[in-house]
Amino acid sequence: MNNSLIIGNNEHIRKTELNKLKSKYLPSGESDLNYSVYTPDEIDGIMDAVQTHSLFADRRVVVIKDFDRINEKSFETISNYLGNPLETTILVMVAAASFKKTKNYKKLIKLVKVINADNPGPETVRKWVKIFFQKQNIPISSEAVELIVESKGDDTTGLHMELEKLVSFSDGEQIECSHVEQLVGRSVKETIFNLVDAINKRDAKWLFKIINDLYDQKKQPHEILGYIGWYLRIMQKINMLKRKGVPESGIPAALGYNPGYARRLLFQSKKYPLSRIEKWNALLIRTDMDIKTGKKPAELALDMLLTEFLK
Repeated sequence: MNNSLIIGNNEHIRKTELNKLKSKYLPSGESDLNYSVYTPDEIDGIMDAVQTHSLFADRRVVVIKDFDRINEKSFETISNYLGNPLETTILVMVAAASFKKTKNYKKLIKLVKVINADNPGPETVRKWVKIFFQKQNIPISSEAVELIVESKGDDTTGLHMELEKLVSFSDGEQIECSHVEQLVGRSVKETIFNLVDAINKRDAKWLFKIINDLYDQKKQPHEILGYIGWYLRIMQKINMLKRKGVPESGIPAALGYNPGYARRLLFQSKKYPLSRIEKWNALLIRTDMDIKTGKKPAELALDMLLTEFLK
């Protein structure tokens, strides 16, 4: 199957996969005449494009973005075409993950190749980071990799920017935890500590000042959610280590952070029993889903989450 459906909520991965297909089927210099992008509302233009033979090239690539918004009539037109597609046309549909919940998704996957663009898990991000620096011939310590993964979470767009920054900084030398803290993690950690302190003190004014400062730094709500998620994972890890009988003196080494950060995390962990962590995690997951499904605007959803935390 040459025709594809790229589906998932990670915009960076959607763009990357689309560019891969474009490069595969349209060598450099052939894209101007044989590459077109449409929305589901432009069904007449789509059908003209997919049934037109390529010009001075072997393939034509036609993209339908926001395919999850397609109406029933237009979907039937597309699915009928896919039953007998033009061999020289590559049709690529790009959709949000919500499309998976529709009956049309089950029909479509029988006709096209499905390319996943969901947010990656920590293990996938870890692998990406290692491969990225291998390609650059720059060594990186395992501790530095872990700090990058924890700091950026599944924010693949932000992750790529930070990796490029680290490459420029390293000048070919091995990247250590201290370099990541300097360029990526230190200000983030300091912000998280302050944010959590504001919540613990029930200081709404201070809390939302921190959030506004983050917005001024061009941070997005999903990044801030990622920071909170990172903090909760650390609190869970500390709780787990304590349950295993690891003494407080041994926890900093187990966490892999410098003693200063570890001491602050240990102090704050006393205010985070497992029940509180589980409650925060549930609220965090619900907020993330509300944003991804469009149920609530991102900034409003984050504000409501923080208000819940203050309670």
